[in-house]
Amino acid sequence: MKESALKDKVLFSEYIKLTGRGEKGRRPLTMAEAKQALSDYLNGDATILQLAVLLMLQRVRCETPEEAAGYIEALRGKVSEQWQTLPADLDWPCFAGKKRQPPWLLLAAKVLAANGIKIFLHGHMTVDLIKYQVESACPLLGIEVADSPEQAKLALEQNALVYVPLSAYCPELIELLALREQVGLRTPLNTVARSVNPTNAPYSIHGVFHKSYEKIHAEAALLNNEHSIIAFKGEGGESEVNPRVSTLACGVTQVDGQTRYIEQDWPTYLEDFSGAHTEVSAEYLLKVWNKEIEDAYGDAAVITTMAMVLKQMQPECSQDEALQKAKQLWETRAI
Repeated sequence: MKESALKDKVLFSEYIKLTGRGEKGRRPLTMAEAKQALSDYLNGDATILQLAVLLMLQRVRCETPEEAAGYIEALRGKVSEQWQTLPADLDWPCFAGKKRQPPWLLLAAKVLAANGIKIFLHGHMTVDLIKYQVESACPLLGIEVADSPEQAKLALEQNALVYVPLSAYCPELIELLALREQVGLRTPLNTVARSVNPTNAPYSIHGVFHKSYEKIHAEAALLNNEHSIIAFKGEGGESEVNPRVSTLACGVTQVDGQTRYIEQDWPTYLEDFSGAHTEVSAEYLLKVWNKEIEDAYGDAAVITTMAMVLKQMQPECSQDEALQKAKQLWETRAI
């Protein structure tokens, strides 16, 4: 082993020591340390075992916004500049999959795209026997799945909507997300994957599975000087509003040229609504889109998800105005 490589290995072990030593001696990594640690691994100067140990130590106490922000910067460094030049308005990560409901977020994205918002959907098609993967519904719904910046750019120009798999813009992250299956726990990189924003779109919507992680997303975005993101506990962990519960959305926005942290409380949209739809399929979504069948929950999920995006992009609008606009766009959609 070269002397420089050995030095880097020792340096990485220091990150593990900082995070895992005794109660009085340990501390979280700084943003710069987290960026360097993940960069070391991505550059081949640390092993997957070393990284897994570090991530699990952070998982035990929950990663900090500084650690998340550093990891985000490191991963963005692996994304080709070709992706960052795409004309996307809204970054929409889809990494959780759905179990109880179909991915209504795709219908919300179709309506918003039809009204001029260029949307970059992206995620990872994991092998999961329980959850339905968002990517698998795209072809039947007329959403192109692109594997290159050129293909994605054409789709955005023609249809204002595209889905891109993680393998196309940051394949290095796939092995790291697979750690969840090997160790049985999510890692900080499951948080970070949603935040890469490969096209550097000015707006981004993040769904999280565990309550309180919306604040980590927002605070990390603040550290990374994002333009505007919104994060919330979505249905099944996806970037889709659950209209049967109230929702706390945390994020950042631009105020007088400065990035500011914000919180929004969205009230329950469907009061006293019981029952859950069990057909989780693209075929069902298409029938609702074509107005062949009615689904009150689906209508509400689409409307509330769109309203959150509209409010994010037009912060001067009230929640009621955003909801009314979303309802109008949904009901008057062209099929």
